[in-house]
Amino acid sequence: MIEQLELLVQFYSTKWHTPISLLTKEMDIHEWHEVGIAVHIFADKNSATCKAIEGHSIVMADVLVGKVNNKWLVLYGAPRVDITSEILDQHLPRMCRAFRNGQRQALIETTLSVAVERKQELARSLRDDRYELERLCMQVMTLSRKIESDNEILKLFSRAPELIKAKATQTFVEMMKLVPSCYESIKVEDNSVIATTYPIVLEHDGGRYDFDPYTVEVRLDTGKVLISGGTEMNCYVHPHVTDDPNNICFGNISHLVSRLAGELDMHGLLQLVHQFLHSYNSSDPFQKIEKWDPNWVEDEDDEPYCSWCDDYGHDISDCESCWWCPHCNQYDDHDEDDCPNRPKEDNEEEDADAELAEDTAAAG
Repeated sequence: MIEQLELLVQFYSTKWHTPISLLTKEMDIHEWHEVGIAVHIFADKNSATCKAIEGHSIVMADVLVGKVNNKWLVLYGAPRVDITSEILDQHLPRMCRAFRNGQRQALIETTLSVAVERKQELARSLRDDRYELERLCMQVMTLSRKIESDNEILKLFSRAPELIKAKATQTFVEMMKLVPSCYESIKVEDNSVIATTYPIVLEHDGGRYDFDPYTVEVRLDTGKVLISGGTEMNCYVHPHVTDDPNNICFGNISHLVSRLAGELDMHGLLQLVHQFLHSYNSSDPFQKIEKWDPNWVEDEDDEPYCSWCDDYGHDISDCESCWWCPHCNQYDDHDEDDCPNRPKEDNEEEDADAELAEDTAAAG
């Protein structure tokens, strides 16, 4: 009998794609995971377990043979196989449909509920991923340009001393052509080329803004460009330069500045910096140029804008997502210590050399 009922239960389970468990002992009830439908046969109608199960009574020939609900089909005693099969045939299809309808509705409601949260989460994720992709692309482009520039510098410094001397002489001659047309003076001091501009005038939106002369220092040993002087206003000496000489926002000419400085092209570099100091990018300044107008009153509704986050509410100098990196000469998502362009210290180079030596010895 059990084998016949198991086959019948398996038939309906397969037909309706619904898990159906055949329980023959009361102890099986406690082990059932309550997934799908339970068919309990040989049940004791007076047991506490059967009494706890609510459902409609099953009556055949005026005899109470069991009870049924959407989840349970309980048969008392040991009814004949044909009677049990008839009861299963009568009730299991409806129970399977009810189970599937309930599961379908639960999935629909869950999907609708999750869709709202997932939509917001995916929108944020896509925005962050786009920013990350742009950052990585910019990082790859910057690194590629640095590799190209470093190769050119290596070729220059690998030349014979006579050729390097000739290159330096040519650089000096071309650099001094910028005096007095662009710069008031240019001098070589210690390991730096120091150029002093004339007073600079910037015009924007019908306004005129006067700035004191700037000092442009190019450190030949590191390739860094420092800018100081100008007219200080709220810790800024220029709309794109803070009072820290290292803190300069060259914008889309950053790679040109780095390349020209690395190649020791003083003529091209000083010309480019001269043009930079005479320009103003109203969409991406450290500080609005209007701040240098003593009569200008800032609009209360004019929120500060961060070009890094592409969001309002704070300036780029106050951004929590990026920091000024002196090695990259721009704002980035890493600090000075974590910069991939940070020059290695002597002990780091020694460790790297020792590690290389160990690897070489192991390979040998």
